[in-house]
Amino acid sequence: MNHLHDDDGLVGGPEKPGATQEFAEASGRRPRNRARTRTRTFAVAGVAAVVALGVGGAVVFSPGDDTDKAASQTQGPGATTPIVKGDLTVSAEVDGTLGYGGTGSVFAQSRDQSGDQGGDQGGSGGNTPQTGGGGPSSGPQNAPQNPPQGNPQGNPQSNPPSRLPSSPPPTKQVDKEQKKEDEQYAGQQIFSALPRVGDVVKQGDTMYEVNGRRIPLFYGPSPLWRALAKGVSNGPDVLLLEKNLAALGFGSDLNIDEKFTDGTAAAVKRWQKSLGLPQTGRVDPSAVAVQPGAVRVTAVKASIGGPAQGEVAAVSGTGRLVDVKLPVDQQNLARKGDKVTVKLPDGRTTTGTISEIGTVASKEEQGGGMPGQGGGKATVPVTVTLDKPEEAGSLDGAPVSVGFTSQSRKGVLSVPVNALVALAEGGYAVEVVDSATGTRKLVGVQPGLFANGRVEITGEGLAAGQNVRVPS
Repeated sequence: MNHLHDDDGLVGGPEKPGATQEFAEASGRRPRNRARTRTRTFAVAGVAAVVALGVGGAVVFSPGDDTDKAASQTQGPGATTPIVKGDLTVSAEVDGTLGYGGTGSVFAQSRDQSGDQGGDQGGSGGNTPQTGGGGPSSGPQNAPQNPPQGNPQGNPQSNPPSRLPSSPPPTKQVDKEQKKEDEQYAGQQIFSALPRVGDVVKQGDTMYEVNGRRIPLFYGPSPLWRALAKGVSNGPDVLLLEKNLAALGFGSDLNIDEKFTDGTAAAVKRWQKSLGLPQTGRVDPSAVAVQPGAVRVTAVKASIGGPAQGEVAAVSGTGRLVDVKLPVDQQNLARKGDKVTVKLPDGRTTTGTISEIGTVASKEEQGGGMPGQGGGKATVPVTVTLDKPEEAGSLDGAPVSVGFTSQSRKGVLSVPVNALVALAEGGYAVEVVDSATGTRKLVGVQPGLFANGRVEITGEGLAAGQNVRVPS
């Protein structure tokens, strides 16, 4: 920016703060060599224009901006450029990776024998119980046989009553449908069908098959841990079952709560009939796989013909996410909930929303350096959720460019930063040049947003199209 002094060939600074001083050419003639700066104009979306401003920056002007006057002119000593009205934005582009959100595993689960419903303990479908309310356990757990009843030692403390919800009590009469189910569970349980990598499985869809039985996907926070049938105690697992039955269209007689009622049993039988299963009204933990939502298969861990136990598949969510490692010195660009632009590998641009910002910075080593030798840049993780996932297609692990915008001013007057004049008495001004007469005057301004080599200005009498002096 310029500093005016009495000995720089110009008339001195203003006589008092805020005053306007006029300049006149001593000879009254304009110099022969006129310094000019070139400004390129681009069309944006058919209506807006972009004026290139220095290296790596641009200012977007709204429709109606007089960008044809943006070419610099020589009016008296030095070059001039017009004051421009438009939008001023602070932005930056950072590399990111397009993928799918979330990771998890689907496990096969053993049949619950605590209800003494018959059958053996061969593995079957479902998820293993998750620990900590979310993560899968290390593998399937076979349910123990019924513990011996009574207290042979006569110690009343040896068999304390369980506080967990119980499975239905044993029944002596096993109906025809129950016998069919027991026959299905008899003998070795094997995987007869498995998903493929890339498959998207939604609520009610078949996750895999065991001995020809379809194991559908239910939505919920954790897998079932006990058999559910008439007579079980109330619990959140009953609520999970009823919510899924209702969502799949089998809840016409259902009160959605934590109670297993006759209406629940009837809904279960309708659902079992749709799957071609024995209509017992009882749901075993092995009969369903439970995940928080729809999943995308990222890896198949089991084999067709193998024992129906252990991990079946690794999965991810179906939401399209962009992972960004944002340099620490640019983290002020990201705020949760802010909109960003995402440039896809094919050149198309879509939009996204910042959904998560990490709080721990990490440093990546570059150039093969050993840890602690420096060379890397400290970054924080930022997650962007695409507003229109379908626009990303099936791309996974693809490089993208994410545009962050931290500040924006719409419809403001701006000039190049080097058009600001620092006044001796403090504050700033711009030197306005009359294009007709060549006379010049200082006009005090209040600088606003700085972006891409330009600065927002406000000052008395300033308007778009007026020329201001800039260094040659």
